Amino acid sequence: MLVVSPLQSQPLAVGDIPTHVFRSAEPYRDEVVLVDAQTDQTFTIGDIITTSTRLAAGLARCGNGGRVISVFDDTQLRCVYVYYAALMIGGTYQSLGTDISEPELAERIRQTESPVVFTTGAYLDRLAAATKGMDICIHVLDNLCTSGALSGCSCMSFCHLLFDDPSFVPVRITSKDDAMRKPAYLAYSSIGQQHNASHQLMLSHYGLLSSQRLSRPPQADSALRTAVSVVPFANTHGISNIAHFPMLSGSRVVQLNDNDPVSCLAAMEKWKAGVFLATFSALSAIVSRARRQNGLVAIGNRCFDVGPLQIIFMHELRMPVEFKKNVSDLLHARIVELYGYMETGLISGMITEYPRIANSVGVLCPNVSARVVLDGCEVDEGQFGEILVSTPRLTLSNSVTMADGFNYFCTGDYGRVTAEGVVIIKARMRDLLHTQSGIVVPGDIESELLKNPAITECAAVALRKNGVDVPFVFVVAAVSCSDAHPTAEDGAAEEAAAAASAFTMAAIAAQAAMPSSSSCCYNCRSQQSISDILSPLRSLHPEISGRFIDSIPKSSRGGPDRGYLRSLLVF
Repeated sequence: MLVVSPLQSQPLAVGDIPTHVFRSAEPYRDEVVLVDAQTDQTFTIGDIITTSTRLAAGLARCGNGGRVISVFDDTQLRCVYVYYAALMIGGTYQSLGTDISEPELAERIRQTESPVVFTTGAYLDRLAAATKGMDICIHVLDNLCTSGALSGCSCMSFCHLLFDDPSFVPVRITSKDDAMRKPAYLAYSSIGQQHNASHQLMLSHYGLLSSQRLSRPPQADSALRTAVSVVPFANTHGISNIAHFPMLSGSRVVQLNDNDPVSCLAAMEKWKAGVFLATFSALSAIVSRARRQNGLVAIGNRCFDVGPLQIIFMHELRMPVEFKKNVSDLLHARIVELYGYMETGLISGMITEYPRIANSVGVLCPNVSARVVLDGCEVDEGQFGEILVSTPRLTLSNSVTMADGFNYFCTGDYGRVTAEGVVIIKARMRDLLHTQSGIVVPGDIESELLKNPAITECAAVALRKNGVDVPFVFVVAAVSCSDAHPTAEDGAAEEAAAAASAFTMAAIAAQAAMPSSSSCCYNCRSQQSISDILSPLRSLHPEISGRFIDSIPKSSRGGPDRGYLRSLLVF
């Protein structure tokens, strides 16, 4: 069943993309729309329009039209100039994350044939070493380099490329189909595994802009006009949020480049932010250290007034319910999760509320349609399978062609999409258990076990036996205060209880093989055996087994790190 997003979009007029963006932002030309929270450096719409145009003219003058324009160190806010300039010359913006190795960096630049790489002084030496012998130009965004040759590469400050050329005309789009073919895209270039060729991900910029109301009036002055963001600024997820959200809606984004909870709360207070663009790591750091105190949020001896905060946009999906509740209770803000291409839904300002559905992550973004497929066959409405999405900004990697002739991106999410476009996620495809009786979702097992008050936490994974999966559960048992701090007198009783526990010899051997510093030590103090705890599930899963563990390791999204837990089963 094909489900099309219920969120309406407006068609984009024919023309070059940046001109439409800038024209829509004219009412806010003198307004500050980007702020570097660390340095207080500000950017107005006028700054962005003027500098981007001058940079595009300089790049075109050097013969770089239609090429891949790269940035190494995408935390520098001047990346916004590079982004728009790349689009205006019909090129592709490529973000090179600083966490990749020098060989990977060199290979990426070589494969994409990027003639120009922008960087900052902090990463200049790494870039120069990686590109030694390459025929490329390096330009430093923060002007910490003057001019001259460096390791065989041309290195100049960012300002050397700015050029006033009244005759410069941005690359134009002549039709919708042309917009989807032209390389004026927000893209991340990667190496295709099959053909060893460069592919562009998150393609048509048309799909992003067509969801905007380009002539909307300026917003009333309110807290919702200011967003504090810890979402990475200029990578493929962040650049759309930070560049277009303020420009198309007249809002302001205050950008932080670290997840320090004090910095986040201080920025919210200073700028009276009504919106927080957050990641799990940033929120978990705040929740772990902050507390409510007299109507304020306190960390140590510092208190912050974050009263204007109303909405937290979650960058990651499928956050644990308890975690989201803790965040909402602490910050007194509503948490919004958006599915698919989050930046499209965020900057369009179309956060349509639906009755809350269990496991829902929101509504399909504008210009996104979805199908649900299981074992290569499309399932009926209400049934679960892998969610596939199609959008003008589709991804060439990890996609399939359906019977309608369109490519659909394989999300890897197991769930369903209602006829109203609400997306419901149950699990990741790789975490499903393919048992003899059918597909089993780990969360269903965990929910049933958590009804037992003797269990504080658990995680189910697949244990492969005779060609099929059987459930294996890691259980964190509730431990009393006396158990947590045993005395010398009850040492003999504890040893007897441990000897009588239902651990298998294999589990004990695995425990002994683990490093003593591991955070996943096994809990021997439960008053129930693991067999007793799992017995309610044996009617459905006769071969279910498990073991106690002191804590469940977490992934970056806050859920159980099932990959690590599966590795513990190798004994």
